[in-house]
Amino acid sequence: MKITRILAYRVDLPLREGTYKWSGGKSVSVFDSTVVAVETDAGITGYGEVCPLGPFYLPAYAAGARAGILELGPHLLGEDPTQLSKLNRRMDAALQGHAYVKSAIDMACWDILGKVTGQPVCVLLGGRYGDDFGLYRAISQETPEVMASKVSGYRAEGYRRFQLKVGGDPDTDIERIRAVSAQL
Repeated sequence: MKITRILAYRVDLPLREGTYKWSGGKSVSVFDSTVVAVETDAGITGYGEVCPLGPFYLPAYAAGARAGILELGPHLLGEDPTQLSKLNRRMDAALQGHAYVKSAIDMACWDILGKVTGQPVCVLLGGRYGDDFGLYRAISQETPEVMASKVSGYRAEGYRRFQLKVGGDPDTDIERIRAVSAQL
């Protein structure tokens, strides 16, 4: 099996709550995601995704992911997507660093391997651990009252873990934490 084409699609993911805010006045209203499709000569296509939170949050950004995928693509055509170690060495030789760029291609190749072997990727990666896992909600930096209200609403939806965005005025941050703690 050989890789015949790699496609990258930009997908804007709007936030249900409108915006997501954290310290320093930073915020985002849309996550710029990239979905990658790795096509093969066997008619099997694998899919992966990279969705950085923006260049001011992590050392990764969506336009950089797409540029990196464009750079890597020609080096991967004709390679066997099921030979993951070899493919990762090839990516490292073609582009130093930028793990976030390679991650979507790597995911797509794991997806192909799972389809070829008829196994879920979690089994290929060592097995499923448990039947369930707890999700958490990140709570955007707002007034203490708004943050507490959001936590209360999410608790009603079944969430039990929360990540609070603080980092502004210390006194206000303490108020935020106290207001949210009262909801727990």
